[in-house]
Amino acid sequence: MSKRLKENKHSYEEKLKKNNMRLIIFIIFAIIFIFSIVNLSRWAIYNKKSANLIKDIVNENFQDTLEKEEENKNPVNFGELCKINKDIIAWIRIKNTKINYPIVQTDNNYYYLKKDINKKYSTCGWIFMNYKNSNNFSDRNTVLYGHNIKSGLMFSDLQKIYKNELGTDGVIEIYTEKEKLEYKVFSSYLTEPEEYSTKPILDEDSEKEYLQEILKRSSIMYNIVPDKSDKLITLSTCDNSGKNRILVHGFYIGGEKY
Repeated sequence: MSKRLKENKHSYEEKLKKNNMRLIIFIIFAIIFIFSIVNLSRWAIYNKKSANLIKDIVNENFQDTLEKEEENKNPVNFGELCKINKDIIAWIRIKNTKINYPIVQTDNNYYYLKKDINKKYSTCGWIFMNYKNSNNFSDRNTVLYGHNIKSGLMFSDLQKIYKNELGTDGVIEIYTEKEKLEYKVFSSYLTEPEEYSTKPILDEDSEKEYLQEILKRSSIMYNIVPDKSDKLITLSTCDNSGKNRILVHGFYIGGEKY
């Protein structure tokens, strides 16, 4: 074979390799693109379903305004909610936010990360209590979790508290079958994922240390120092990056029986 033919053959083989490589890269990018489109579509579908579900749940089971003669009536229809899901233990609301949901609890902290209130798969999950907590909010620190859904669902609006968009007078309202509980926000901050900030079990001594630590962490000066005997509530969600956690802590300031 002449030198020229060898060079042509080599050149042809090099072009073939380059074309094959371009084809492989194109196929890889096409697969990634299709996979992304599918995931975005699924995310949009689940967000829409969750938004509609939440709207129906609130409209049918939370009576926001009560007549004067019904002032001591529970605005939450727990009788109907328990027919939907027996894991429902309470209701949380924070005024001037979209946080207005039933709270569920099961025997682990994973199930409701990907399940809605009907126990159906959902990327939005649901608002749930730490499985180690007593479901009557009698512990020294009751911990609630929820996803930060960018469309504004679940605990997304905790960002408003952390970024001081609601001022320093935030109140977390909890409704149970027997009473309404109110907690004053006294600390909010961003932290790396850890167990310390969401400790569900505190004794008298560790609570004092815990209070000092989370007060020191707060990115906002609330000018409130709860007494160590006050019952606490902790709300936890991811930040927009998903790498860190937004924590909001409140202490019990009173309530009313139904």
